[in-house]
Amino acid sequence: MSSSPLDLAAYVARVGYQGPLTYSLETLVGLHRAQAFCIPFENLDIHLNRPISLDPASLVQKLVHEQRGGYCYEANGLFRLVLQELGFDVTCLVGRNLLAGHPLRPRAHQVLLVEVEGQPWLVDLGFGANGLIEPIPLAVGPEHQQFFDRYRLQAAPQHNYHLQLLIQGQWQSLYTFTLDEAQPSDFQMMNFYYSQAPDSPFRKQRITTLATPDCRISLVDRELKIRRADGSTSTTPVASDAAYEQALATHFGIRLPAALPI
Repeated sequence: MSSSPLDLAAYVARVGYQGPLTYSLETLVGLHRAQAFCIPFENLDIHLNRPISLDPASLVQKLVHEQRGGYCYEANGLFRLVLQELGFDVTCLVGRNLLAGHPLRPRAHQVLLVEVEGQPWLVDLGFGANGLIEPIPLAVGPEHQQFFDRYRLQAAPQHNYHLQLLIQGQWQSLYTFTLDEAQPSDFQMMNFYYSQAPDSPFRKQRITTLATPDCRISLVDRELKIRRADGSTSTTPVASDAAYEQALATHFGIRLPAALPI
């Protein structure tokens, strides 16, 4: 019997998944897509001055039972628990955010590598408004259309890979990563910095994002942005605390345990 705190039935209900729960590529892709469409990327607990806990029980409680989202350590941490429960071999890797520009951020983005039927797959549910909706094979060159976004992997010096997204006709690198395995203790340190350090980008903005089959929705501080499949983007100011809470509930299914300090 598994000692994991994961309630697999509760997770499946949380993400609305209806496919097989087998050790298969179909399951990996289907679960990844389901979580991408149902569990938001968000950093709001940081702004509520609540600790970000990465132990399995805390991840399950927050993201599954409390119907919340999380940032990369939480979203990918939960997905790792799910995959391990189903018998997948999961390796944690570390990436460096390149989309944020210079000066470069520390190597601190958690991604996963999962092998299925002899093929390694890049798995990542924690890169916010530009992240993967489905896993992609760890192979340089091929382009992968995922709903209305297109991705590819490119080789880079020093055994790096770049995950790239086609943005307005130009390939842009989202992050770089190597295949060096990371340990849970590595992410504990990174999580402490990003949730507690005054110069952490996650302490400077309140960020909530979610993918849908038709659009990408982002609520950053008091601005709601929707990027649609036809390439258009709409931006709406969120003028009041009540409107902010309503936007969280309507677009992301989030109801916070306390009011955010403004």
